[in-house]
Amino acid sequence: MDKFTLEPRRWYASELIGEEFGSEIRSCSPIRVDQVTPKGGRRFSLAFYHASYPAGVRAKVYDLQTLERNSRFMLVRSASHRPVRLMLIHTITSGWLRLNFGVAIPETDDVQTWLARNA
Repeated sequence: MDKFTLEPRRWYASELIGEEFGSEIRSCSPIRVDQVTPKGGRRFSLAFYHASYPAGVRAKVYDLQTLERNSRFMLVRSASHRPVRLMLIHTITSGWLRLNFGVAIPETDDVQTWLARNA
């Protein structure tokens, strides 16, 4: 079984989980991975475009530690955020975009292509 792997220039569903998000405890966003830099062990640096953040602050770099990784998702912990911030990363789908953002992607469009054009 292959492990879930982040690939540069691809879009993913990201769910940030932490107490700073209020009663919802999470914040969802499409992210485009720009660079993954291994740091040894289960640690890596992730440079990404955070589509749900305001313009001008969408380029992010997080130092992360992998907590769980299987064939469908990756759960990581930010090494620099206080209070603790977890990040669930998984394949992005049109259903996830519709559920979390009310976006209806035409059936003729691929999610990756649509996000590249519209994010």
